[in-house]
Amino acid sequence: MGWCRKMCASACRFVASGLLLGACCWCARGDENPEVAKFFARHPDSAWRPFADKWAAAKASMTFPVENLMLPLEYYGSGRLKTVLRAKRSQMCPDGLLYAEDVQVVMLTESGEPDGRIMASDCLFDRQTKRGYCDGNVNVVKGTDRLKGRGMYFSIDEQFIKILSECEIRTFRIPMKLGRLS
Repeated sequence: MGWCRKMCASACRFVASGLLLGACCWCARGDENPEVAKFFARHPDSAWRPFADKWAAAKASMTFPVENLMLPLEYYGSGRLKTVLRAKRSQMCPDGLLYAEDVQVVMLTESGEPDGRIMASDCLFDRQTKRGYCDGNVNVVKGTDRLKGRGMYFSIDEQFIKILSECEIRTFRIPMKLGRLS
C-alpha cells in the first residue's frame, strides 16, 4: 500500500506540473535520477504548511463576503488577460490574504480562448506571491488532461500544483509502457 501512495503522489506532481507548464517528461524512477528527485523536492511541505495553517482562521473570518468576484492574476506582455480568479463569495483577510468559496482559476491563451481551469470548493489565496491553498474538492482541466482530489497547493508564478489526497489522474500524454508494477 505504501508504494501505491508514493506512486500516486509522484504521478500527481508529475502530471500537474506538466499540465501547467505545457511540457511533459517521462522518467523511469524518480529515486534513481537526481534531476527528477530535485524536481520533486522543489516544493517541500514545510514551505506550504504555514500558509495552509491560516486557512481555518480565514474561513472563520468571512463575515461580509463580496459576491461574484473576478480578480485578474496575470497578463501577457501584450496586455491581454492570461489568468483570472473567479469566486462566488470571497473576503479579504486582515493579513492581506483572500479567502474565497466556489473558486475557478481560468487560464487563457494570448488570443483570449480558454486554455485550462482550476476549480475548488474553497481557497485561500495570497495575491502578492500568487500562491493558493485549497482545503476541499479540487479539479484541474487542461486540454484532455484531468486531475481531481481533495486539498491542493498551487502557485501561478511557479506553475505548480500539488493535490494532497484522493488524487485521480486522467491523461493521454503518458505512454502506458509501464511494464510490470509488481
